[in-house]
Amino acid sequence: MDREKNEKSSNSGIAGGFAGCITRFICQPLDVLKIRFQLQVEPLSEQHVTSKYRTIVQSTRLVYREEGLRAFWKGHNPAQVLSIIYGVAQFSSYERFNHLLRTVDTFERHQSGRNFVCGALSGTFATVLTLPLDVVRTRLISQDPGRGYRSSVQGLKLIYTHEGIRGLYRGVGPSVLQIAPLTGGQFMFYNIFGSMLRQYFNIAAGESLPAIELFVCGGLAGLCTKLLVYPLDLAKKRLQIQGFAKSRQTYGRHFVCDNMFHCLYSIARQEGLIGLYKGLYPALLKACFMSAFYFAIYDEMVLILNH
Repeated sequence: MDREKNEKSSNSGIAGGFAGCITRFICQPLDVLKIRFQLQVEPLSEQHVTSKYRTIVQSTRLVYREEGLRAFWKGHNPAQVLSIIYGVAQFSSYERFNHLLRTVDTFERHQSGRNFVCGALSGTFATVLTLPLDVVRTRLISQDPGRGYRSSVQGLKLIYTHEGIRGLYRGVGPSVLQIAPLTGGQFMFYNIFGSMLRQYFNIAAGESLPAIELFVCGGLAGLCTKLLVYPLDLAKKRLQIQGFAKSRQTYGRHFVCDNMFHCLYSIARQEGLIGLYKGLYPALLKACFMSAFYFAIYDEMVLILNH
């Protein structure tokens, strides 16, 4: 019994890592645009000609013209390592938490609640484990060409040397606060939408949903949860570039804040409440596609490995 449980947990980890690797590569250009939008203090509007980035189309053309095609995969290496480690840690720990909570009567009877708690715990664990990679990825994407870090390894070393452990964990507050509802909500909504589709298409509980249905469930789950926690993601990115102003001279005014609450307050005061949702459009596109591909690939991989 223990061997079977460990084997399933191992397969879940492998499937999670593979799914994270593929989806990260596909969605990286949207991530680059999202982070550039999030870090820009000036308004994201065609009417504001002084803003460097104004719309998705204009920004895509500008990034390509100024930095070339490779710029859309800036920070891809640490992001890819982050995705693999995060996927392995999240899905393998999710299965272990799920197995543990099934022994509790309350969670055994309430599947949606169990899915939420397991997703929240596994997401928090994976986030804390991979946050330094997220910090260096954000800085690589946001730095001027020819300035900043040459690689993610050098970036991690310099951050630790000049800013210590605190530098590697900038933004940990909003990261942990958002990941519990984000990951827990993803698993909960994914299973809710999956149950709805099973009933609609009369598919038995033990049978796997077709790939297109898995894709739709994952996309809807990502969309619903991203809307709930987006301001925390924005605050995390702004916190991660504190102390990095010298390497960001061509992106407009540099945003300065002390902590998460100061960050959110300053954004709302300087940029309005709508400023808390800067970069939402590419973020939603990324969330939909990433969740959709992630869950679809993950479920297919688990089926292959278990057989």
